[in-house]
Amino acid sequence: MSYPQYPDPGYSQGGPPTGPQPPRNQSPWSSPAVLVAIIAGVVLLIGGIAAAVLYSQGRKSDTAAPVSSSSPPTPVTHTATGTPTPPTVTAQPTTTAPTIPTTAPGSGPVTVPGADRQGFLSGPRCNASEDDAVFVGYTERSRVVICQVGTQTGRYYYKGEADGDTVEVGYPTRSGDTFVATNGSVDYVVSPSSLTIRENGSTLTVEPMVSSWVD
Repeated sequence: MSYPQYPDPGYSQGGPPTGPQPPRNQSPWSSPAVLVAIIAGVVLLIGGIAAAVLYSQGRKSDTAAPVSSSSPPTPVTHTATGTPTPPTVTAQPTTTAPTIPTTAPGSGPVTVPGADRQGFLSGPRCNASEDDAVFVGYTERSRVVICQVGTQTGRYYYKGEADGDTVEVGYPTRSGDTFVATNGSVDYVVSPSSLTIRENGSTLTVEPMVSSWVD
């Protein structure tokens, strides 16, 4: 024997229930407050990791040995080996002084040909045996002797001959190896290189010495 079915009191015929519904069970992770807390925690975790990494790198930089920019580099010494080559020396040319054609003056024996200590053997000579010549010389035209009076140093007389004529002049002056004998307006200038004859200050002739000697 079957019993009649009665409708559920919470439902009406032909539609959804119209009475109060029982509460649904929701997941706690779907709550907005929980989601905000999770996001904040993730952000804080990422920031903490980043801060830890930066701090670790800063510690490494602080503990590294400082490098001084003012320290000079260590010089590198190179040791040369082998035998050094001596510098090349260039020889300089030697200059030879020109030869003077006349006989060089000087003390000692008279070096003029045909003359001795008192003058020419055949020509002008000193007047006395105690008078010695201090100059003897000749040119192509003239022969000249200057004698010292005995032992009187600085007191001389001049004797010359040219073209057969002779002249004697007293007390010529001496400057080094040059003598000047004055006879009126005429000067006889005698040196180891020449005989110069001047009149009233004008040069009449200059005769180069062929050979000469001076004491």
